[in-house]
Amino acid sequence: MRLLQVSLRSLLLYSLILVLISIPISIFSIRQIINEEADESLALHTNQFIKHIKSYEYLEDLEMDLKIWDQLSYDIVLTPSDKMSVGQRYETVSMYDSIEHELHPFRTLSSTIIIKDKPYLLTIKMSLVDNDELVMALGIVQVILIVLLAAGLLLLNRSLSQKLWKPFYNTLNQLKAYELDKNESIQPEKTNIVEFDDLNKTVSHLTDRNRKVYLEQKEFIENASHELQTPLSIFQSKLDNLMQIPGLTEAGAATILDLEETAQRMARLNKNLLLLSKIDNDQFNEIEEIDLSALANKLLSNLRPMADTDNISIQASISPLSIKANPTLLEVLLTNLFHNAIRHTNANGKVNVNVSDKILTVTNTGNPLKMSTEKMFERFSKEGNSENSSGLGLAIVKKVCDTCRYKIAYNFQDGVHSFSVTF
Repeated sequence: MRLLQVSLRSLLLYSLILVLISIPISIFSIRQIINEEADESLALHTNQFIKHIKSYEYLEDLEMDLKIWDQLSYDIVLTPSDKMSVGQRYETVSMYDSIEHELHPFRTLSSTIIIKDKPYLLTIKMSLVDNDELVMALGIVQVILIVLLAAGLLLLNRSLSQKLWKPFYNTLNQLKAYELDKNESIQPEKTNIVEFDDLNKTVSHLTDRNRKVYLEQKEFIENASHELQTPLSIFQSKLDNLMQIPGLTEAGAATILDLEETAQRMARLNKNLLLLSKIDNDQFNEIEEIDLSALANKLLSNLRPMADTDNISIQASISPLSIKANPTLLEVLLTNLFHNAIRHTNANGKVNVNVSDKILTVTNTGNPLKMSTEKMFERFSKEGNSENSSGLGLAIVKKVCDTCRYKIAYNFQDGVHSFSVTF
């Protein structure tokens, strides 16, 4: 079918070229035909005039009559000549038209005739004004025809292209809107075109296979997170019991503390993975009216002790704002943004939280990012090798924003990181 579209375009192009070439050729051919017709008419008039003059050669005052007749005639000019024979000569010349007072094209036939043994130059002319108007009219008609032909071919090409490529663009639009985490699958329409049917089958098979792999991975993460909860709880309780053993050495206590920190990181990672899995499964669908300003102030108060350890000042300018959202997801969103800002602020730095016009802005002073901003919201992407970061905080923020249809943006300027969420 692609070949058909190319063929239609080629046909249009070739047709336009042929018509463009045919216009000057046809005009030239028509002009030549008209000139030949005029030459035949001039030759006929010349022969008739010569026969007519020959029949009056017996008159004594013929030469005087010829002079008078030459002055009165418009199309025939007869003048004495020194040459006995110059043959016949056809020309197209421009002459002044005394009636219309402008130059007009004429076709002329000049020939030498002998009257009473004296040579005369006979010139018979014929106006080509009407013929030129005819040629111009034919040229205009051809130009109109080429415009209509081009417009018709373009409309035909567009109509056929839209009809033929409609199944392809339907499939393409479904692919653009396709999301693995949704329950909808691609449903391509059936066509009578073998190539499109094969393409649709391949696309459907590919998307179904990718969705199956995605669901298996999501199920594995969910199951693994659930199964890890119990061993982690047992592991932490055993560590607590070990800390209570009498006579524990300092080295042993340090080792147990390291193990407990590792267990806590594993617990946080497991908790975050479970949260992402629940968000993917759309388990947070309860919506209610939430006072975002009150929630933000409450969370900032809980995080101030964490900021005070590094002498980080937190400034808040929060206007009253109520939105309809899931309380768990909104709390997770704010907590992760605030916690991320505090954790990545240098000692003695500043964190600023602003809420106005349904936009939450969180800024913090800090060093420029080493990673690209495109990878910032990907899972397990983190700045440096911090053991306290799981690399899932901003990924959870992005997932919550996508689920709740919020817009999140990041900017870094003059040593200040800025995250803004538009509700």
